[in-house]
Amino acid sequence: MNRKIFISCFCHPVLMAGIFLVSGFGSPRESTAQIIYRDPARIDQSFVFLNWNLKGDTTDVSISQWAFPVSGMVPLGDNAELRYYTALSGAESSSEAFSRDLSGLTDTRIQVAHTLVGNQILAAGGINFPTGQTKLAKDQFELLRVLSAEKFNFPVKTYGEALGVYGEVLGATEAGRWTVGGGVGAYYSGEYEPTDDGISYRHGLRTYLTGSAEITAGETTVDRLKFDIMLVVAMADQANEQDVFQDGILFDIAATGTHRLGHWNGLAQARAILRGKDRRLSQTGNLAAESYASTGSELRLSAQASRQLGDRWVGTLGLASKFLMSNNYPETDLLHDGGATLIGIGGRLGAQFTAQTGATIGLRKWFGSAAAGGTTEALDLSGWEISQQISVIF
Repeated sequence: MNRKIFISCFCHPVLMAGIFLVSGFGSPRESTAQIIYRDPARIDQSFVFLNWNLKGDTTDVSISQWAFPVSGMVPLGDNAELRYYTALSGAESSSEAFSRDLSGLTDTRIQVAHTLVGNQILAAGGINFPTGQTKLAKDQFELLRVLSAEKFNFPVKTYGEALGVYGEVLGATEAGRWTVGGGVGAYYSGEYEPTDDGISYRHGLRTYLTGSAEITAGETTVDRLKFDIMLVVAMADQANEQDVFQDGILFDIAATGTHRLGHWNGLAQARAILRGKDRRLSQTGNLAAESYASTGSELRLSAQASRQLGDRWVGTLGLASKFLMSNNYPETDLLHDGGATLIGIGGRLGAQFTAQTGATIGLRKWFGSAAAGGTTEALDLSGWEISQQISVIF
């Protein structure tokens, strides 16, 4: 079986595509740090439905989203491949006081990756085609703000942005028992109108630095430990060609371990997302750093165990948790965010019908709480998530 190191999956919402460094195919003539494409073409069709209920002393809101993502890969010879992604999605939020909805096609992403220097270096480039929704009405934009909140895990966080381009260079090498790699990438987008107020907006250039290290701990490829780190640095966003906002520096660090125990394959991951202070437009007309970091850091812990059930079925049980920390603003400040805690418990059932087709279906229950913020009350959170995926290999 192919064993791959996941070096880079940039978190910008318009990309949704990963670059993979191959770390071994069983041939003694190949270095374990080589990048080689031998997978056949494939297409993955998914469905996700997630519904949240938010309840507080004066709040009773239901928020739901469904999405049909389509993604896949097309080989372009022995040392290149093309990946693509798009989705059809709809969302709504309702209470006794209001009802909001938003639906349509998202942007479409195309990415081509090519290996160089004897398959030791990977160069990739991609385009974000603006096929999605922009110029949203005020109530739609308010709904989008909720969908993009990290605490809710909605699968589609943006419905459309500008034409954008992306590039990345990655490399990998062996260091004793370790396979290590790293890379640098950047994403640049043009102007678009996010709302129907006629104001043009441009995201600042995003630069990404990534690194990864993996070691096989046992006799099988299942027993291994992997570390990933990503640093994101953003330039200023502009509205009508004026600097209005700049994201703070972001560190994304993860450790993932896999282990086989009898008939079970287990996976556990710990991930920390650390955010710095943003810069915002001040009364002087220039960008100024926040007094405190307005977006708190995150800690995510997850574990799952899978077991083969007969010749074609696989069952998986999983636990996921997310802890959004309180930001640094005092509780008396309107910008204070008290954070949130989420726990998800569920499972999925997968089947390999033929050598070319497979499918999975999953169900997960979410529950948790969001602490009071400067403008919001404490909330009890509960949700259901249903997922399905069909994969076809050509």
